[in-house]
Amino acid sequence: MKVICLGAHILDILGRPVPDIPPGQGRRVLDEIRITAAGTAGGTAVDLAKLGAEVVGIGPVGDDVTGRLLLDLLAGHGVDVRHMARRPGLATPATMLPIRPNGERPALHAPGAMANLTAADVPLDLVAEADVLHVGGPDVLGDFTRDALPDLLRFAAAHGTVVSMDLLSVGRPELLDVLRPAWEHTRYLLPNDDQIRAVTGRADLVEAAQVARASGVGTVIVTTGAEGCLVVTEGGVERIPALDVPVVDTTGCGDAFSAGFLVGLGSGRALPDAARLGTAAAALVAQGLGSDAGIVDLPSTLAFGAVA
Repeated sequence: MKVICLGAHILDILGRPVPDIPPGQGRRVLDEIRITAAGTAGGTAVDLAKLGAEVVGIGPVGDDVTGRLLLDLLAGHGVDVRHMARRPGLATPATMLPIRPNGERPALHAPGAMANLTAADVPLDLVAEADVLHVGGPDVLGDFTRDALPDLLRFAAAHGTVVSMDLLSVGRPELLDVLRPAWEHTRYLLPNDDQIRAVTGRADLVEAAQVARASGVGTVIVTTGAEGCLVVTEGGVERIPALDVPVVDTTGCGDAFSAGFLVGLGSGRALPDAARLGTAAAALVAQGLGSDAGIVDLPSTLAFGAVA
């Protein structure tokens, strides 16, 4: 299975537990600090590689130390970084995450080069050869999403490449008009509950998912945290429960779900079982610090989630 992860690649610096920020120049001793490759494209890419997929990353990064570290982390997990879009003079997207004792993750984010992707950065022959084009964070890619993404996804669909999409920010209802031309060519949309509500303006998750489907999306799978996920297709609605695990950090759980789900589909599993593999991957990540925690490989993830 060959997957292109296109979009947000971010360097995360995480520390835990952080119950509060000390005033002034105060100091707090933490149990753990980690630096990881993350983002709705980068984090998903790492998890896909761990689960056995062949992965190519495409996303904007700066020519700074942060960018070199991010590329090293991605490559160390087996992600092909030769097509990452390096932007001289710009900073690499990065986030500091002080993880609360309950696993919540407030974010201090510097977008840097994030909105500087162009159509020329995406080799069309690579897209045509891929099994899946996963678009991570079209809501933060600036003009690329409006000007280049719809044609790119139309090309992918025309060449038999499955298109999946996840969002990075919570967004606003006006984002719907920006995303609608891309959704016409998106087979799987994988937002969380807050994101789909914010973009569609609908409080009910099924109604919100149906707005996306009416815009052209084939299947909408809404992740709902500790409640699992909601699978909305033309044939109906199915709820997949989450696994009950001790939560250390929720960073990257959505990325892990996307990776597990896509690998499940790529290995021929039915939609509900692919979603169960996604929930298993997310549950593994939730038990450690950072978006690459917990997942080791596909056999152990299948065994953990008791997925056939």
